[in-house]
Amino acid sequence: MTNKSFVVIGVGRFGLALIEELISLKADVLVIDKNFEKIEKVAKHVTNAVCLDSTDIDALREIGINNYDTVIVATGIDVDNSILTTLILKDLGVKDVYVKVQSEYHAKVVAKLGVEEDHLIWPEQSTGARLAKILVSGNFLEYLELDQEYSFISTTATKKIIGKHLLELEIRSKYGVNIVAVRRNNKIMIPSSTTPFEEHDEILLVGSNANINKFTQWLSK
Repeated sequence: MTNKSFVVIGVGRFGLALIEELISLKADVLVIDKNFEKIEKVAKHVTNAVCLDSTDIDALREIGINNYDTVIVATGIDVDNSILTTLILKDLGVKDVYVKVQSEYHAKVVAKLGVEEDHLIWPEQSTGARLAKILVSGNFLEYLELDQEYSFISTTATKKIIGKHLLELEIRSKYGVNIVAVRRNNKIMIPSSTTPFEEHDEILLVGSNANINKFTQWLSK
C-alpha cells in the first residue's frame, strides 16, 4: 500500500478510471464531485467521498485539501470550472496539482497558474489507469505497459543505489526486475555488474507490474 494520499476532483470517464486504478493500488483517495449520484457510486470503495462544488474555497479549506499529497482536477468539459478550481488549489497551498486539459488555451491558462507542464493531462494521450500508476510510484519518468502483467519504466536513481552496483544490490534476485540500461549525461549505457550508479542516473527497467511496484516502493523510501 502506498503511503501517498490523493484527491480526485470530478467523476467522469477519465476520473472514474483513475479512481478505480488508485483503489486497486491501495492508495488513500478522497473523491470530490458536485453530483451526489456520482459520489454515491464511488463512496463505498474509496477512503472518503464528498459532494461539494470544487470552486467553493471555504468548502475545500474545511476538508483540509492542502493536507493531501496530490490533487488531480479531472473535471469534464467545463473549462472555466477547471481553471477556477486550479486557481483555488494553488491559493490554498496545494503543491502537487495535475489538471486534465481540454485545449491549448486551457493548458496555457493553468500553466500560468503554476501547474507544471508534465502535470497537464491530455485525455487523448493518457488513460486514468496509466496516470494512477505513475502517481502512486511517485518517481516514474516514463511508463509503458507491455501487456496486462508486464511493464517497462524509467526512474531516477536514489540514495538507495547511488555509489553501489548491481552485484552488491542483487536487484534481480531480490525484486524480480531487470535493469536493462542506464541513461547518463543523455547517453544510454548498458551497466556491468560492477558499474556503480551515479546521481542523476536514469534507470531503465522491465518486470512484472507487481515486482516493479515493490522495487519502486523500496527505491523511494
